[in-house]
Amino acid sequence: MKNKIISAVWAISIIVAAMFWSLDWILIRPNFYEFPAVNIVFLEHLLWTIILSPFLFLWFKKLKNLNKKDLFALLWVCFFGWLVWTVAITEAFFSAFRWDNSLSIIVILQKLQPIFALFLASILLKEKLNIRFYLLAIVSIISAYLIVFPDITVIFSWIDKINISALYALIAAFSFGSSTIFWKTLVSDLWFKLSTSLRFTITTILAFFALLLFWDFFYIWQLQVIHWELLWIIVFTSGAFAMFLYYFWLKRVKASTATILELAWPLSSIYFDYIFNHKVLSSSQFFFSIVLIVCFFLIIKEWRKLEK
Repeated sequence: MKNKIISAVWAISIIVAAMFWSLDWILIRPNFYEFPAVNIVFLEHLLWTIILSPFLFLWFKKLKNLNKKDLFALLWVCFFGWLVWTVAITEAFFSAFRWDNSLSIIVILQKLQPIFALFLASILLKEKLNIRFYLLAIVSIISAYLIVFPDITVIFSWIDKINISALYALIAAFSFGSSTIFWKTLVSDLWFKLSTSLRFTITTILAFFALLLFWDFFYIWQLQVIHWELLWIIVFTSGAFAMFLYYFWLKRVKASTATILELAWPLSSIYFDYIFNHKVLSSSQFFFSIVLIVCFFLIIKEWRKLEK
């Protein structure tokens, strides 16, 4: 019973983190769509770095534990998992707002990342998954699509309208999906708090050089008080807090399991859209929401079997 409770806590933590990301992209980040994405990415990572800097100084000596594999994983996570992913998904949302496209499409295209993550988990992490897990993963991904797109024909009729936004979302899907795998290898060898501090610090430096390259600094001075307040909200919700929940428990959960549980993002996004924007939900959306939630429970059960 104790092991079941612990497993449930691990899984719920990842789901809660995904829900915080959903709130961020649906309610908070749209307020920044007039600014270049790299500016917002730099500022939020800078704030995270300031908050987590004590861990970097206190346990700096632990860096000697880094081997070549860890260093490669860290650089991959910082560049693809945070700089490229955050800029790409932020720009995807901003493009959707600028061209008045559907945010749901961006969310679900970005959620192609389980496909990348499952493939890499089996190759790089040698995670042994049975046919039952793969079937549950397929049902989960299809359910997530049908939650956002009750009418499957809408996907193909809208795709031409969002080609730029969709491209950014697909880049983000690969970046985050692959970084989940490399982060899994990193936290297994390096202390979690130190590796998290390193990730934010290095990503901030990379984002700074990106700003130098595009010379977009002057946009920062156009931020109003409300923007700074929202940035701090991001830091303490979908930022540091959600990242802590997700990556701390990722050390204890298979990467393949975690990436499916992340589908709580599109699941929660339509309900947040319903609550805050009063969007009507169809009966099929309710049905596939239940299917996805059931898949979550079955995947957690399957993961516990594979761990034995």
